[in-house]
Amino acid sequence: MNHHDLALSSSSRTFTTSQQLLTRARALIPGGYHLSGRPLVTPADSPMYFERGAGSRVWDVDGHEYIDYVMAYGPLLLGYAHEEVDRAAFAQARRGNLLTLNHPLHLEFVERLVARLPGAEMGAFFKTGSDATTAALRLSRRATGRRRVARCGYHGWHDWCLPLADFVPDGLDRQVLEFRPDEPESLRELLRAHPGEVAAVILAPEMMPSSRPELAQRFAELAREHGSVFILDEIKTGLRIRPGSFQQWAGVVPDLTTLSKALGNGWPVAAVVGRRDVMRHGAELHMSATYHGETTGLAAALAVLDVLDRSDVTGHVWRLGERLIAGLQAAAERHRVPAVAYGEPLPPMPFLRFTHPDPRVRDAAAATFYTEMLQRGILLHPRHLWFVSAAHSDDDIDRTLAAAEAAMLAAAARHHSSLDPSHP
Repeated sequence: MNHHDLALSSSSRTFTTSQQLLTRARALIPGGYHLSGRPLVTPADSPMYFERGAGSRVWDVDGHEYIDYVMAYGPLLLGYAHEEVDRAAFAQARRGNLLTLNHPLHLEFVERLVARLPGAEMGAFFKTGSDATTAALRLSRRATGRRRVARCGYHGWHDWCLPLADFVPDGLDRQVLEFRPDEPESLRELLRAHPGEVAAVILAPEMMPSSRPELAQRFAELAREHGSVFILDEIKTGLRIRPGSFQQWAGVVPDLTTLSKALGNGWPVAAVVGRRDVMRHGAELHMSATYHGETTGLAAALAVLDVLDRSDVTGHVWRLGERLIAGLQAAAERHRVPAVAYGEPLPPMPFLRFTHPDPRVRDAAAATFYTEMLQRGILLHPRHLWFVSAAHSDDDIDRTLAAAEAAMLAAAARHHSSLDPSHP
């Protein structure tokens, strides 16, 4: 059976070993899995455990192979187990990955990032995106002498990112204020309601409509008009779009930029870079953790930057993303399934959203589509944007679209049956 036949046929994959591991985990790990490891559809229909990845592929513990577009939620811009990146990290580990004081890699890493992003003059390094965004807010508060923050998007798991939750300290919802990604007026009103109080405006670009890059410029202007630091949270978008990331494409120069995910291609590393007059306050703040200076992630990041500097990774992922989006949209239209394929915010980060106004009909069609895609060896997330990597190929897109044709046919049948009043 060739790969196109495989994509077109449903293999009735079962996940026995995954289910056995999940049963063990439920007694040991809250919920049975870490939150990024939640089932893609129902646990019975999802691979819950993977054992290895290479390039654009992953293999689950039951031996099934998948073309992966989740890519560990974004870090694998160059693909799983990238030889050059991993070799750099392994070599650094053998030299002692965590040393008592400083390492020259700390300096080289910041130099490379500052040279890459317009407006950046200084930087600091961390291990996770949540570390970086939280540090950016701390820098902004010290630089402005203010406390409140205006936010838009997902910025991590720390308390300030979830101000309305009942498990965070009381009062955060009055300090962390939310604006809409498509309405500059919502930010203007917020800033006017709290004059001289907002330390930072932080925006995740994937929240904005891709057809309106000028919105980022307007949000930056409003922040500066009110004396606030403008932070572009490029944890997801950083390095995927042109050499200078989303900010170059949108023509905006932030005061601070946060980076992680693609920066290390699977190795934990994050950074905040930005204007000297804001960044210099890091010398006065506690932003230290034992592993922030660990060097394997920095070595991996430098190797990633080397690859990006000599090859057109961003052009590749843009082109394949466009192909995937166009093919999915065409399949939905052929089978009269109400769905829209698009990039969040641009083609390297595609997604497919089912759009029927009735949640019962919409959810039924979506569940059918994503389950069918898993059965055909295509790993897509139904609730989180996807990521195209340098390891994906035109053949991967062909195979994915062949599978999508069959999955859309099944989704269409489910969609139309859900509209039948006699359908239970």
